[in-house]
Amino acid sequence: MSDALAILLVLPLAALLQGAAFWSAFHPPAGLGPLACFLALQALAAAAEALLFRRLMPAAQREPSRAALLHLWALSFFVPCAGGLLEVLASVAGARLAIAREARATDIVGRPEFVSHLVSRVSHAAGTRVQARLANRHAATGDRLAALVAIQQLPTRTTGTLLRELLADPVDDLRLLAYGMLDQAENEIVNRIFACEEALTRASTEAEQLALHRQLAELHFELVYQRLAQGDVYHHAIAEAEMHARRAQALAQGERDAALCLLLARLALARDRADEATPLLERARELSFPRERLLPWLAEAAFRQGRHTEAAAIVGELARHAGTPALKPVIDYWTR
Repeated sequence: MSDALAILLVLPLAALLQGAAFWSAFHPPAGLGPLACFLALQALAAAAEALLFRRLMPAAQREPSRAALLHLWALSFFVPCAGGLLEVLASVAGARLAIAREARATDIVGRPEFVSHLVSRVSHAAGTRVQARLANRHAATGDRLAALVAIQQLPTRTTGTLLRELLADPVDDLRLLAYGMLDQAENEIVNRIFACEEALTRASTEAEQLALHRQLAELHFELVYQRLAQGDVYHHAIAEAEMHARRAQALAQGERDAALCLLLARLALARDRADEATPLLERARELSFPRERLLPWLAEAAFRQGRHTEAAAIVGELARHAGTPALKPVIDYWTR
């Protein structure tokens, strides 16, 4: 059925029902409630008007048909005649005055050329999948060796545990290469420690001593942070880091150093003394250290002390800041 014919058939019916609804509002039939009679006739009139107005709307606005009819019926029921008519006028105006969108130009991109001199700059997928392939002892030895070479550029703090596990691997080449990588990372830090200790014996000013004690504390803690120190060496590194940090704090400007307070707090957490870490973290905040950077350690200290409600609140505050990807699982666990 064409739109014109449908309109000619529905228009008289809609007008008749709408007129009857208005008439019943002022002249209700005997034996019927005026409100009930009006609402029943108005519902029928709204249904006829919905069919009429849907035919008057642009074709693109008619679908889905059930939703369009229900929408028009509601408008016609609550705002007789005018509601559906305004909807039709708005749809027609919107279709005719639509802003023309710029056509997106498309083109064919040629195949990129291989540039040989850039091969040395490529990082060969040194990520989680490579580490997973390396940990799989059922994989081919050649693939595992390639994966181990690929993760050389990753920080030792992320690969230290995996490298130590490889020291017990049945493949000799993997064991030797993992040992070499760990030994190289440890030797770099130890050589810097020796150089700083030698420079400390020659330091004449308090500023030089402060800088060297602070650097020695950070270097000893780096052995712990990168998981290069194990067993007795682990405890020795923590003790040396704390000793140099305390000596740096004892100097004139050291007591105002927020970074030293944070380092001592992290050392306290490494020794499982969260009760000592919390005041140090608060002291660092008082010395203008950014609170959002202290939140992970504040949450860890609260959790270790059994203050789980406070830890959850701190993690919730951390979620509002841009955290590192490593913290995302922790944030998701505590905030879900």
